[in-house]
Parts: sequence; structure tokens; C-alpha cells
Amino acid sequence: MSAPHDNRLRALTHEDADFWADVVDNVLIVAITDRKGVITYVNDKFCEISQYSREELLGHTHRILNSGEHGKAFFREMYQTLFSGRTWYGNLCNRAKDGSHYWVATTIMPHRNAKGEITGFVASRFEITELMNTKVRLKKQAATDMLTGLLNRGGFNASLVTALENAKRPHPEPQALVMFDLDGFKPVNDIHGHHAGDEVLKVIAQRLIELIGPDDAISRLGGDEFAIILRHSLKLMPLETILTKVQNLLEEPIMLESATVRISGSIGATPITAADTLEGLQKNADVAVYAAKQSGGKQARMFTPSLHKTTMERAKILTEARKGVELRQFEVYYQPILNARTGRIEQAEALMRWHHPDRGLLSAGAFTDVFADSALAQIMETHLVQSFHDDIQKWKEAGLPSLRLAVNLSHLDLLNLEQQIDLFSEIRELNLEPSTFMLEVTEQMLQGRRAEKSRLRLRALAEDGFGLAMDNFGYGTVRLSTLRELPLQSLKLDRCLVRDIATDAEARNLLAALIKLGHGYNLAVTVEGVETQEEFDTVRALGVDYVQGFFISRAVSATELIRITQRDAWNPTKKTTT
Repeated sequence: MSAPHDNRLRALTHEDADFWADVVDNVLIVAITDRKGVITYVNDKFCEISQYSREELLGHTHRILNSGEHGKAFFREMYQTLFSGRTWYGNLCNRAKDGSHYWVATTIMPHRNAKGEITGFVASRFEITELMNTKVRLKKQAATDMLTGLLNRGGFNASLVTALENAKRPHPEPQALVMFDLDGFKPVNDIHGHHAGDEVLKVIAQRLIELIGPDDAISRLGGDEFAIILRHSLKLMPLETILTKVQNLLEEPIMLESATVRISGSIGATPITAADTLEGLQKNADVAVYAAKQSGGKQARMFTPSLHKTTMERAKILTEARKGVELRQFEVYYQPILNARTGRIEQAEALMRWHHPDRGLLSAGAFTDVFADSALAQIMETHLVQSFHDDIQKWKEAGLPSLRLAVNLSHLDLLNLEQQIDLFSEIRELNLEPSTFMLEVTEQMLQGRRAEKSRLRLRALAEDGFGLAMDNFGYGTVRLSTLRELPLQSLKLDRCLVRDIATDAEARNLLAALIKLGHGYNLAVTVEGVETQEEFDTVRALGVDYVQGFFISRAVSATELIRITQRDAWNPTKKTTT
């Protein structure tokens, strides 16, 4: 039995069918097809929005309007619904005759004959193009970093998910994840302000877009961290070439209103394979970035399983070191430096030691990663200064003459000005005289495009009263002009120069020449690495000022140093091994 409103509708349409047809035509976009999908009827509104004439549409299927927006699975689900006798609802993106796309909210109903058989389909639609464009625009904004216009972390994660899906397809194209952060970005913010930092980020973003192009995902993950998902670019050039180009664009000078700045990047890359996970890929890239930083930065590293092992070992060391700091397992040891003329201990090089609960007493070379961690390094440096204060007080109470402490700056970044200022401020706050300290620098700290900044910092330290010594001289290629340009007080000759001097005349002649060179620059000369009586006798005969090495003593605790230093004129011929 028909419902009352059905009968009423039939009566209305029977009385004024043309009127109700006009209502439908003015509101809806209508098309009718046969069972095979061939169009048998379209209304004027359909022709208007599709830009096809009725003659061009009739006798064809809707493939003529296919925009490519929907995949085969989409249409498969649609036809399964329709041929089961149910009505299908959904949003469709069609292509007009001029190639433009438009969206329509669509309802398709099966049409049955008197026997109940499906003979065709009736589709009614209304346009929602503006609504869908707004939706797409909002979705894009939600995935976009507003400062640079690149993808943000959310957009990056969605792109990485898609990349993993592509990797799982048969015969996938090569893909790679590249991540990096900017070395030297923090000083730009600190010195020139955050506005300048924002400008740097925008310049880097634009350079990446120009290099990579729009087909691969480029993201700013936050701060100065960036990520690139490469696929199309790998068809044009090898990954190694892309990484080199990325490094080059990072190092190009950036013109700001107030200055020209230079930065670089530590880049990590890893291939994207079907076996990877979202979290695993990012961890692998992070491991490679860390490896690049550990190698000095300004380079790119590919992820390998061995890098992962190294990272796990580093994480273990850092965890143990944090606990070690709390348990006061770190102690400053001192290696005596002997005045070769007076036979007295007048200096000592400060060296950090770790009383590791399982591995025993460790020298700094066994835990260099601790100094690479900025938070831990700051704690260690504070501990170092406090130890100087306590140990110097201990030596004074024991009646020791004043010792000059040599501190190797290779573990302290001269370019981290804020941390350096804090460190040397602590020295003054504890009433320690700057002249008590001899700061040792190496040639690596005076090379590269930041060399001038290092020199300026060293000159400032010298003006504050700290002594400066050139360490490991003779091992590398320090320019002789450096000995004149820096306010040095001492020259330390590397231990490699001591080998074979007792038996090799050429080795002795070279060492003698370098000692004379140091004296020619009015520098006190120390020879490192002296381990035997013959070596000691030889370097003293050559006129060296100070001697350091295992023959004099290994590095010892502050208490043990008292015992060694309190010997009456230290006599190397009657030396007691310590």
C-alpha cells in the first residue's frame, strides 16, 4: 500500500509534470544511463557544467568525464553497491571539456523494470567545487609550515606514510629520506636576533624548493631541522649528487639586512624500503645525522647498521656518564710537567678521568662522546673549575709552590662563546687567577672559515691574563705566521717528534731545529711524550725548557701530585715510577 504522500506526489506530477521537471532541472544535474553505463539522457545543467553538448555525451559512458582523481577501487566499490540494488552516495571529481575539474555531490539510484530487473541508473548531482576547494586548502594549510611554506611535521609524516606504501608495491622506484639540521644557526639567532634566524630559514627553504622541485616532499620539522623525501629527483641524478648539492646550497652566504652569514649542515640519509617503519626510518636518518656531526659536520652520511651500533654504544655511554656525574665518578688528574733546568715540577696538565664501575679508570679518549653532548659538557666543565679551586687550595695547605695548570681547549668549543664566557667567569668567581692557567690550543681550532673568530677569542683570553700554548706542534701543518699572530707563551712539541731521537740523528736534528724555532719566537718549549731515560737526556741536552711524559709521571690525582712535587730537586736518574 502506498503512503499518502506518495499518492499526493503522483497527483501533483500528473497535473503539472513540466513544472516539476523544471524544478529538478534547475536544482540538480541529472543523467540517465543504461545498465552498461552508456548515457541515454542528460539535462541542460549537466551540459552546462561539463561544457559538453548533449550530442557529445549521449551514447558515451561517464569515462569522458574521468578526472583521474579516483582510483579503480573507488569505482569498483560504486558498481558493487549499484548492482546489488542499493543507492550509492558520494563526492565525485569530474573533468570538464576544457580540462578543468569540478566536484559534485552525487546520488545514483538503480532503475528497475516491471520485473524488478536493473535496467539502468539515474544520477542526480549538485556542484560542491568551492566547498571541496576550501576543504583542500584548509587541509594543505594544516600540513604547511607557515614560516617557510614547506610541509610541517604533520605533512612530513603523511608524505612518509605514502612513501612507505609506495615502497611496498611491486617493482617500487628508489626512494630516500634525507634529514639535516643547520650548523651555526644558533649564533645567528643569538647575535642578529630571531628575525634574522627566520630569514635564514626562509632562504634555505627557497633554495631547497629550487633544487628539489615540487614533485618531492620538502619539510621543516621545527626549529632548524629539515627533511626531504626523494623519489622523482632520484630519476634525474644520483643520491650522492643530490646530497652534495644540498650541502653546497646550505653553505652559500646568506645576505641579511645587518650582515652576511654563513652556515652549514650535518646531513643524514637512508633508503626507504618495504621492510622499514615510520619510526625506524626517522631513527636511521637521525643516526646518520649524528654520525655527520661527530665527523666534524659540513658533510653527509648514509645510514649503515654499524652506525646504529655506534649510536647505541654512545647512548649507553651518555646514560652511564649522567649517572657517573651524580655519583661523582669523574675526577681531575694532573700530569706533571718538569722544568728541565731546575728539575722541579712547575706545571701540570689537567686531564679528566672517569672511575667507571665496570671498566676501571678511563682516560678522556675513552669517553669523548661525553664532551660532544652539550648539556653534559657544561656540567663537566663546571666540575672541572670547582676541582681546580679545591685542588689548588689543597696544594697550598700542603705547602706546595704555585703550579701552573695546562688545560687543553680541544674539548671546549671556542666558538660556543656563551659557554666559554660562563666557564671563565666561574674561574674568576672562585678567585682563581687567570695567570694560573695555560690554555692549550690545537691547529684544528685555527683552521677553516671560522679561524678568525677563534683567533679573536684567544686574543681576548690572553688579554684577560690567561696563558696560551700551541699544542701538538709538529704533528700537523700549523703556519709559522700563527706563532707570531697569536699572543702565545709556550710551544708544545708533539710526541711523534720524540720517536727514535736516541738513535736517529735526523730525528734529533729536526727536534733541535724546532726547539730553536720556538725560542726564536720567545716561546718556552715543552716536549711531550718522553718515556725513557735516553729520550729525557737527549731532549734536555737539546735545550728544551719543559718535559712531559710517562718518564716523568703518568697523570695522577691531586693528592699524589703533592707527593711527587714535594721531592727535593727531582732527579731523573733516581726516578721512582709512579
